[in-house]
Amino acid sequence: MTNLHDSLPDLMRRATEDLQPATPELVARGIRRGKVLRRRRTALAGLSGAAAVLATIAIVVGSTQLLQHDAAPTVEPAGTTSSHRSAPLTPAETLAAVLPQSLHRGHTTTSDDGTLSVVLDDGRGAALLTVDLMTAQANTNCNGSPPGTCTVQSDGTVYVAYANRPLYADQQNPGGITVTTVELFYRDGRQISISNYNAPKDEGVEHSRPAPILSIAQLTQIARSKLWVYPPRVS
Repeated sequence: MTNLHDSLPDLMRRATEDLQPATPELVARGIRRGKVLRRRRTALAGLSGAAAVLATIAIVVGSTQLLQHDAAPTVEPAGTTSSHRSAPLTPAETLAAVLPQSLHRGHTTTSDDGTLSVVLDDGRGAALLTVDLMTAQANTNCNGSPPGTCTVQSDGTVYVAYANRPLYADQQNPGGITVTTVELFYRDGRQISISNYNAPKDEGVEHSRPAPILSIAQLTQIARSKLWVYPPRVS
């Protein structure tokens, strides 16, 4: 009889020797997708019982593919065209161009997973804004989105939006942080997710204002800007 202690390590080695290690880019994209799903989970607050369970399962299943959005044409703010540039705007430059110029803006930072972050202030309290850009396999339906937050547009764009929802609706939220989020998922796999909070951070702080600064309409216009340059598709 074969000694199990001798064969098991060899079997495990042979079973995994052909697997390719995850690249840093894929790991970063996975982290970013997890953040998006966490924000979408806050929209489940309005669901209860079996409906919430089913919606959560749908989100988990749907996380193996990326939703897509196709945005309707929108008018760009004055001075934001890149027609006189030899290269497209960077994500940080695009964000600066599409944000309302009346708002005070802190320094825009980019995390290791590619998330853009900037703190906005209209004189009545600071509010964190985050932007995630991604390109991957497209999804053309609203599976995993709570009722009333998602529509599929005539061109196939999946559009998700919800305003001033409690963060971590399934947990205690002592800081009283809420979020307004708009997500566009395009038919070619491009995805943009923009969230504005009623606090300078998305965790570990008290809220600084009753609601986020930017409305759904404002976030939608920003998300639909044609200035955004999306990263290459992940195979």
